[in-house]
Parts: sequence; structure tokens; C-alpha cells
Amino acid sequence: MSRITRFAALLPLLAACSVRLGGSKPETYRALALEVPGTAAAADVARVVRETNANIVLLAAPQDSTWFADVSRDTNLALSGPGRTEPLGKAFLTNLKILGDTSIVLGVSDGSRMHMHDALYEIEENRHIDLMLVGVSERSDLRAAVRTLLGYIATDVGPNAAVLMAIDAPSSQASDSIAKLLRAAYTSAHECAAGGTPGTVAVADGSLQLFYGPSARARCRSAQLLADPGSPIFAELLVAR
Repeated sequence: MSRITRFAALLPLLAACSVRLGGSKPETYRALALEVPGTAAAADVARVVRETNANIVLLAAPQDSTWFADVSRDTNLALSGPGRTEPLGKAFLTNLKILGDTSIVLGVSDGSRMHMHDALYEIEENRHIDLMLVGVSERSDLRAAVRTLLGYIATDVGPNAAVLMAIDAPSSQASDSIAKLLRAAYTSAHECAAGGTPGTVAVADGSLQLFYGPSARARCRSAQLLADPGSPIFAELLVAR
């Protein structure tokens, strides 16, 4: 066998080794986070999802389970939830493989409580994305609430998972304060919508913000606030291995 022939025979093996060493390519997800009022029709929410072509939706609404099921049907996305630990339902709509979900109440050190819906999805073997939708009480000390949330993530989210979470605060001012407190660990998509300048966020009337991280696993390619009720946030996110 000639030297050229031997080299040609090695090419498939070299290519395979290159794939293993480089790891899997990053995946792009189109995420939408929104909280809608009790008057919102399922068809209108589904329209927003279709217009953005979102394949991950974090949705909070006071409507019943049938309403959430209608949104799921009209978007052709699988439903997780709604979590019903409080009147405001929390749910996810995705086209990912779900590994498990739960709705829980976290006790804050000041005696208040946070309501959360949490679900783990598989991107591929040993590669996951954890979705969270968290409600912060107006009675909570924001620093204590953020410490509680970070403690939960540290003990319940595996090292091979990216985190995408929407936090519903009692006001837009509280929402901005939470974003600053989380900044070292998770980045707000509102910041991405504002051009990516650290410490700045796009102007929003709503109290819901979308966060992603850690930075080694997730980054924002683009984001925008939509001109729909509740100021939904839409972001195109890149999730690495």
C-alpha cells in the first residue's frame, strides 16, 4: 500500500477523532417568555408563539388547564404544567424531550415564599437544558429571594445543564433589582435586547424577565421586547455542550 493510499485510509478515523475532541455543536433555541392577563385568548397567545417561531415558551397566566392545553394544541408544542401552587399558572411549551418536571414552593429566609415550575429537558445524551418559571412575592426581601433561588439551582441543577428561567417580580423596579443581583451568575435577555451592554436593560413595562446561563453553556445571539400585552421577551439563545 502506497503512502498516499495509507493516508486516505486514515482520513475517516481522523475525522471521527476530530468530532469526539471537538464535542457537539452548539444548538440554537428561540425562546419566548410572557405573562398574560386573564382576558387573553389562547388563540392570541398561540399567534405570538407562531409569529416568533419560538420552540421554547415560558408562559404564566391565571387561566385554567384547558386554556393552556389549547395554546399547546394551536402551537404544536408539548406542554409541561401548568403548575398550580398559586392562582397564577406556570407552564412550558417546547419541542424537546422532557425528562421530568415539578411545581414547588420555596421558603425564603424572611418567611415569604416563591412559587416555581421547573422542568429538565434533554438536548442529547449528557446535555440538558433546565427551564424555570419563578414568581417572587411582593413580601420577599429581594436579596433573600435571590439567595434562595441560587441555592436551589446549586443543589438541584446538574453541571451539564444550561439554565433558562423567567422570573416574575412584583414590579418592574423589583425585576430590574433582581437582574442586578443575579448578574454575576445569570444574564437577563433584556440586557441582550439593549445591545449587550453590562448593567443596562431594555425598557419594559412588565415585571417578567428572562435569564440564561451559566455563560459557559448559554449565550444570547439577539433579543427583543415585543409590542404585546405584558411586554413579552423573545431571545435567540445559543446553548453549548
